[in-house]
Amino acid sequence: MRVDAELKDRLRRYAESQERDVSWVIRKAIEEYLNRHEKG
Repeated sequence: MRVDAELKDRLRRYAESQERDVSWVIRKAIEEYLNRHEKG
């Protein structure tokens, strides 16, 4: 998935703060998005 440099840096910083990989953060974000929108 391609994202701009600013978003990539935000993802990296958040992942580090949670002691997780960026891919984990992205998977969780997608899962939460789908859960929210599929029920709507």
